Amino acid sequence: MRRVRHVLYSQQFDRPILDGLFGRADEFRRRMAVPSEKLALTQLHRGKTLFSVFYEPSTRTRMSFGAAAQHLGMGVVATENAREFSSAVKGETLEDTIRVLCEYHPDVIALRHYEIGAAERAARHSSVPIINAGDGGGQHPTQALLDLYTIHQALGAIDGLTVTIGGDLANGRTARSLAYLLAKFERMRILFVAPDSLRMGADIKEHLQEKGVTFAEESRLEAALPQSDVVYWTRVQKERLDPDAAGDEALAAFVIGPAQLELMKPNAVLMHPLPRLTEIPSEVDSDPRAWYFRQAGNGMFIRMALLEWIFDGD
Repeated sequence: MRRVRHVLYSQQFDRPILDGLFGRADEFRRRMAVPSEKLALTQLHRGKTLFSVFYEPSTRTRMSFGAAAQHLGMGVVATENAREFSSAVKGETLEDTIRVLCEYHPDVIALRHYEIGAAERAARHSSVPIINAGDGGGQHPTQALLDLYTIHQALGAIDGLTVTIGGDLANGRTARSLAYLLAKFERMRILFVAPDSLRMGADIKEHLQEKGVTFAEESRLEAALPQSDVVYWTRVQKERLDPDAAGDEALAAFVIGPAQLELMKPNAVLMHPLPRLTEIPSEVDSDPRAWYFRQAGNGMFIRMALLEWIFDGD
């Protein structure tokens, strides 16, 4: 596994790297279940420090990064909602903030920011690895890694699957990042399901065309579900919508409830990056095809593997 200084985009990862990360995440999962092995893990990167710098709200990404680092023996220094509770309020630029943080000798910085391209900007001014933990409507590569790992865990293989990605595809960085990773596999078929105002961006579709990935856009959820091995659903991100864009009316037609489950394959996988609103009601949670809570749990293991790879990779 070769070393990458910064983790900025899903496109950085090739099949051998993905295989290595998934294998290591599996090993961490096994070792975490054994008390003596769990304790031994804390010696792997003892003395290193993760700076967790989040300008936007987060639960799963922020906490799983912190947990991953601590289980590897690292210290964690964290700030949340830095957009309001940091020197950004005073007008400090992201570039200056990164320069200052590097003076405090972190070993890695996990950065979430509200602007597309912020992680790349930070990387240009950082002396330590930057991990993109979400940059506005851009990308969220570590979420895509855990999503792909969940598919691998649930179905055993990824080549040849039909994957439906639906919801708010215009603003959903998780959907964009997953599409980039799926393009690295063979015989993939992707169905994008969204209202007209929230369709997947042209850049992703152009990338899929360049990679020879079969994809289609579908406005009816009921048409996509019977064909799908994986259903990856997302919420409408009202915080990123233009005032004139589809809102509540879009939600009503894009709900996966008990009736929609009846249309899905018996062994299909239902995923969601969370948080959810009304697009997947709680009565679906007990269905064995509902993987979204296990999916969230996978975030810690894949981020443990990623941190180790950053430090130890060739």
